Amino acid sequence: MDPRIPIPAGGDEISAAWLQQALAAGGKVDAPPMRDMRQEQVGVGIGHVGESVRCHLSYAEESPGAPETVFVKLHSPHRETDKLARRVQLYRRECDYYRLLSHRAPIRSPILYYGDYERRSNRLALVLEDLGGMDRVDEIDGASAEQAGRAVRAIARMHAYSWNKTHTAPYIDIFNSLAPKWRPPVQLIYLASLRRTFEVFGHHFSADMRRMTETLGWRAADYMSDLARGPRAFGHGDYRLDNMFFGPGPEDLSVIDWQVCGGNSPLGDVAYFLGGSLAVELRRSIEQDAVAEYHATLRQGGVEGIEPEDCWRLYRQNMFVRMLVLVISAGGLDISNERSVRLLGLGIDRTLAALEDLEAEQFLPARRRLFGPSWVFSTTSRGAYRATKALRGN
Repeated sequence: MDPRIPIPAGGDEISAAWLQQALAAGGKVDAPPMRDMRQEQVGVGIGHVGESVRCHLSYAEESPGAPETVFVKLHSPHRETDKLARRVQLYRRECDYYRLLSHRAPIRSPILYYGDYERRSNRLALVLEDLGGMDRVDEIDGASAEQAGRAVRAIARMHAYSWNKTHTAPYIDIFNSLAPKWRPPVQLIYLASLRRTFEVFGHHFSADMRRMTETLGWRAADYMSDLARGPRAFGHGDYRLDNMFFGPGPEDLSVIDWQVCGGNSPLGDVAYFLGGSLAVELRRSIEQDAVAEYHATLRQGGVEGIEPEDCWRLYRQNMFVRMLVLVISAGGLDISNERSVRLLGLGIDRTLAALEDLEAEQFLPARRRLFGPSWVFSTTSRGAYRATKALRGN
């Protein structure tokens, strides 16, 4: 793929000529000259970091192999969102996933026709297969039990494929979400995001849940350290209904938006999905069976050394991952869209219910050794957060 093709600054710079160049550079399709291109903006209000455009293509001559539509994903035009994307390498991760892993992974994702990421400008351009022919389910409505089972089995196959191999290529070349160097930044970003979270969504939190959410803030790095002591697999990181397309078959599922992918605690994807993409009552009724099915699928994929009760414990422990992502999203992403606010609020409600149901507070790390580096960082973080609250008068 030719990185010298200029990356459009925004959707209005995507032209038929640029797409012709991108498809040619990607080498996946032999597209004849384009006669015209019409575009429509998609993905607004579903929590994607970036600008997404569906392009309808018409050609000067017949070409059965050339796509009639493509999905183009660019960096975000929102300044604060783009800043967060740079800090945690969202664009680079997604581009690397599609280029290095998507074609061999056991979970389906859109075909990459062309991809490029420019580090200096933090610009991203992905030209992807359009999955518009598959079905989507609104995350606000929630998945059915059948859809939940399909999603859990699919991510279990992905995890089995990469089980405890995340220190090897290509996984290590994409991202290690639990690497020690990322733990302090995640804690600081989370704490900085709490103020806006409580300003916009504070009415969703009881006093006890607010206290627990704040406590996670100055123990987030230790929490990530605890997760790193368990098994690792390469995961999606934002595994939820708005990122899924369902086909007619019982295992037909395609997953988009790989910006938060990386080596991680595997049950994080399962907790993230069940805790946020299902209505609370349905999650309560099926989660134990779903985690058991996840374990069975791991075993079918050749994973050994983990028992059903281990998966259940890791599932409960990983539910805090949802709160980490939700708070950071509320603090750093563009939530001016009405559906974005509604989706985040509902996600918070579902997550708080899951944390309470699963008695997850026991997985918040205990205070570390007095005056050790972890204790100092945690104590300093807590003091700075409380001082900021006092100065702001809340």
